[in-house]
Amino acid sequence: MPAAVSVVDGRTDIADSTRALVEKYSLAGFTLATTDGLVFSTSGNPMATEDAAQYGGRALQEEEQVSAEVTLFGLTHQGTSLTGIIRPDRPLKRDVVHSIRKDTQEILNRWI
Repeated sequence: MPAAVSVVDGRTDIADSTRALVEKYSLAGFTLATTDGLVFSTSGNPMATEDAAQYGGRALQEEEQVSAEVTLFGLTHQGTSLTGIIRPDRPLKRDVVHSIRKDTQEILNRWI
């Protein structure tokens, strides 16, 4: 169950909102990557650059669990395709991944 944390209200920038997303869902880390493998936003995950390079180019229609440590989802914002790279502390249910995707879209709508 996600914590009652707003990912946009009271946040100062996209990085602050991304850290709030990690707090809300108790994630180990989160990175939003461009299709050319660059970091768009991160929670401060030390694996962000490597994750973006490895997973950023994937065209995703649905979420995809790559391993026990990584779950991916795709989204488009203002015509730009992005990949959400979730590093969970525990296995995530599909509805939680959908909620993370929705909150990520809310973050993008606020800051970009």
